[in-house]
Amino acid sequence: MAIEFAKKNLDQVSFNHVSRSWVFGAILASKIPAFAKIDFEVHAVSALLHDLAWDHLSPFSTPDKRFEVDGANAARKFLEQEAPHFDYRRLQLVWDSIALHATPSIAQHKEPEVALCTMGVTVDFLGPRFPGALITSDEYNSVVKELPLVQFKESVKRKLCGLCENKPQTTYDNFVRDFGQRFVDGYSAKLINAVDMLLEDD
Repeated sequence: MAIEFAKKNLDQVSFNHVSRSWVFGAILASKIPAFAKIDFEVHAVSALLHDLAWDHLSPFSTPDKRFEVDGANAARKFLEQEAPHFDYRRLQLVWDSIALHATPSIAQHKEPEVALCTMGVTVDFLGPRFPGALITSDEYNSVVKELPLVQFKESVKRKLCGLCENKPQTTYDNFVRDFGQRFVDGYSAKLINAVDMLLEDD
């Protein structure tokens, strides 16, 4: 169900990414006792649907919300319509997992399903460099062999720069800002400095 929905709404590069994130999360869960009794369906759905809106051209993208929130909203709506066995708590776990997948400093303190989702996503970017030596080179390479990284970095850069160009106000307070500052002309001039906001005269 979630696999088909992801395939329908993601390009191949993105689908491979979310699939790898799911598999890497499952590998971590097999090694970390704290994840032994998680809801593995919640984890699978969260990982597979976590990037539904990171392309600003996605039908799930809105002009005023962070891409993670758009994706979380889209996933929740899909599950409400297609997965009646997902009760309120499970829907909320999926929403939180997706909304926080790019904010590990918060996600790691949430429920295990939420923490595991962001960890699996992070492994897909760091590979064997993931902290704690929890993913071996052999494990990483075997996953990438089945779900190739073809044009992955270029695709990520293009999508995140697209967010900075088309809905910049949703990127100023998060990691997407780094792509705007480095690659998007005129982006930095639009940044809002929190110190200036706090200290400016009334």
